[in-house]
Amino acid sequence: MNNSNEIILPDIQQTKPNIQIPINQVGVSNVDIPFMLENKLGGYNDLIAKVSMKVSLKEDKKGISMSRMILSLKEFLRKPLKHFLIKDILFKLQENLESDNSYISFKFKLPIIKKSPISDNEFPIYYKCVFEGQMYNNEFRFFQKIILQYLSACPCSAELSKDLINKGFDMGFPHAQRSFAHITIEAKDPNYIWLEEIIEMVESVIKTIPYPIVKRIDEQEIAKIASQNPLFVEDAIRLISDKLDNCEKIHDWIVKCIHEESIHTSEAIAINWKGIEGGFDGRYYL
Repeated sequence: MNNSNEIILPDIQQTKPNIQIPINQVGVSNVDIPFMLENKLGGYNDLIAKVSMKVSLKEDKKGISMSRMILSLKEFLRKPLKHFLIKDILFKLQENLESDNSYISFKFKLPIIKKSPISDNEFPIYYKCVFEGQMYNNEFRFFQKIILQYLSACPCSAELSKDLINKGFDMGFPHAQRSFAHITIEAKDPNYIWLEEIIEMVESVIKTIPYPIVKRIDEQEIAKIASQNPLFVEDAIRLISDKLDNCEKIHDWIVKCIHEESIHTSEAIAINWKGIEGGFDGRYYL
């Protein structure tokens, strides 16, 4: 018997769909969620993430409850976000939404203090990062992504500038691009890789990285480093691929490099992946 004070409202989501076929993924996206993230130095960052959550939907279910999906996160909000916590969230989504498979991603910006190369000025750089988890056929997988900016001085332009000098003309100036590496990795279980570690690995081979504060003495040093490390997009992706491939903690990886050309109307891009069976491939980015 219903309580006389209880308000009964219709719920069309409890009806049967007209076309009874299953849906692979349905959910919500761009949900702002506060969370804590432990950093490599042992402290914690209070961050905001754009969260997307999706579940599979059985053929006899008309729709999901968006509120129930977001409420599934409540008990996890003030806990430091780890890969095993994401696994718990995925199980909770499946339980609350009566689904077989679940997916979640956290998009956020990770602050890392960056010191200028010569002047020693310190200021944070915010790296775009993603944690992505999926529970599919009772198998949990966890992916970490970063987008890292760097400078690419054109090797062809550098050689042509030298040729001008050899021919007795005034010195030319090589052109450079603002460039980006999109990197996704899956760690070997039970290993965990810090986001800071991934960033350090890439920046150790891509020498021409940006800084938040650049004085003239820093700019001269950056120009010197760029002259010593000219990069085609093919050079950049090979350097990054080799570094990731030689990290014992990494099970699989995929990289996309984009050089935003300064004298062409197009962009130069390159995509590479480890190439293991059942791993990432080019379709991941298409």
